[in-house]
Amino acid sequence: MQLKLMIPMLNVSNIRHSLEFYQRALGFEVVSDQAAVDQWQWATIRSGKTEIMLSQTESAGQLKSGIDPQQCTDWPTIFYFYPNDVAALYQHICAEGYQPTDLVDTHYGMREFSLQDPDGHMLSFGEALNRA
Repeated sequence: MQLKLMIPMLNVSNIRHSLEFYQRALGFEVVSDQAAVDQWQWATIRSGKTEIMLSQTESAGQLKSGIDPQQCTDWPTIFYFYPNDVAALYQHICAEGYQPTDLVDTHYGMREFSLQDPDGHMLSFGEALNRA
């Protein structure tokens, strides 16, 4: 037996605020029915081949904010994304007024940065460095 697919479901404190963040900052589109958002406070969003489910719950919002994953190793979960152009995404996020960590070249061969969503979920973005 093999697993076919994994779609993380993130607990969020405000579905509409989270949808605005994921659409504006990262270009996600809502693919679930609008009735699900309105009635159940739940949505599936997609960008390319990447999907995430968001579910508004009372238990959301308990994550620490302002933590740099480059300096802190006790983060419960980090969602790592591979955009087609990490530098362009970084510039877009900054232009939208969000405050990610610095875009850095790592010792393990990646160019990456991180950003927390409105509920403190850590989102990291990376691209392999082309080293000759």
